[in-house]
Amino acid sequence: MSDGDRLDVYLHGRVAGVLERRSQARLTFAYEGGWVASEGPPLSLSLPVRAEPFEHEECAPFFEGLLPEGDFLKAIARTLHVSATNPFQLLTELGGECAGAISVAPSGGPEPGQDPRPPRWLSEEELGALLRELPQRPLIAVIDEVEDGGGFRLSLAGAQDKVGVLDENGRIGLSHGKPPTTEILKPPIPRVEESVANEAFCMMLAAQVDLDVAAASPRLADSHEYLLVHRYDRSEEAVDGRIHQEDFCQALGLAPAVKYEREGGPNVADCMDLIRRNFSAPARDLTAFLDALLFNFLIANHDAHAKNYSLLLDGPGSIRLAPLYDLISTAVYPGTDRKLAMRYGGENRPEYLRGRHLDRLAQDLAVKPALVRRRALALRERMEVALEEARRLLPLEFQDRPIVERVIEMARERGEMLERGASEGAGS
Repeated sequence: MSDGDRLDVYLHGRVAGVLERRSQARLTFAYEGGWVASEGPPLSLSLPVRAEPFEHEECAPFFEGLLPEGDFLKAIARTLHVSATNPFQLLTELGGECAGAISVAPSGGPEPGQDPRPPRWLSEEELGALLRELPQRPLIAVIDEVEDGGGFRLSLAGAQDKVGVLDENGRIGLSHGKPPTTEILKPPIPRVEESVANEAFCMMLAAQVDLDVAAASPRLADSHEYLLVHRYDRSEEAVDGRIHQEDFCQALGLAPAVKYEREGGPNVADCMDLIRRNFSAPARDLTAFLDALLFNFLIANHDAHAKNYSLLLDGPGSIRLAPLYDLISTAVYPGTDRKLAMRYGGENRPEYLRGRHLDRLAQDLAVKPALVRRRALALRERMEVALEEARRLLPLEFQDRPIVERVIEMARERGEMLERGASEGAGS
């Protein structure tokens, strides 16, 4: 087999194993013998360290989960002149820096992230021009052209256009891999009204009600807005500045295509089982996961599927729930899905949520019903107090956006629904 059919998979800068492409684009992955002998950490909970190779059905979900999704992936694939259904070739092109501490590079080639060129710091005009071009070209292509000799290609999972960047006192920089990027730049979502203000407010609100959430700030560059989200998988205290992480689909060995419960993806009970079996402090993280479910209900985020929850695999207190991210009110937009991505006690229609569904949610989480009801009421109360404070913490140019007012109204409406259900008698 040629080196062109082999990719070295790095974890924290060390080769952990080799990903191979077989006939019919099928994948196999095997840990390096030294990695097995030294009992190195696993790439994923779904890929425990062992001498035997993992066949396609076992390893493909994890590696597909490293890639972008949907239209964003298709646009990148067109730009790179590869098939969007060829994860091996896409990782060859994009895998220099992935989420967490994973890097992928052709076998026999240089280690990724060793490009000696310094970061390219962008002026406000350059950043504005880059943001302006996004609707026509994937951001990855723009970055690849910013300097002679090409750029450093990154792979960030998700269906939204985004890119890892550096932030130095408000100045945005593009890295060639060293140092690793510390922020995620998210431009407005096409055809989604004021998505930056919406997500910024929801992230700010989560912080104000004491949830563990990635820090995010909305910004303007040459009149073009974007959201800058701090990468929770980056830390100066980590060995190589990176913290290993994966989303719940990857940890459960499920492909991104089945991230929604109604498509065969994880439900609340599946997530509970993952936490209880693997996490270092499962009681703590089950409560945090419950709070996340309740918060997504309150802000009317109907897109909170299994890829929007992640876990940290190393660092202090690992294995543990990662900070929340991708918090946005979807139900404020007409024509979007009116059903929740995950069922709450068997119910995915918010207006029908009752006390019995919260009690069944408690069963799915293997906690007492009184805990679910108590935390639902407490979170609703904290949110009501925090709504206006979260608005005030936004930059002035974002505070009076109509979308923010609509999210606040929606959150209050959902708060009433949740309080009604949590206050009903058992079994009602």
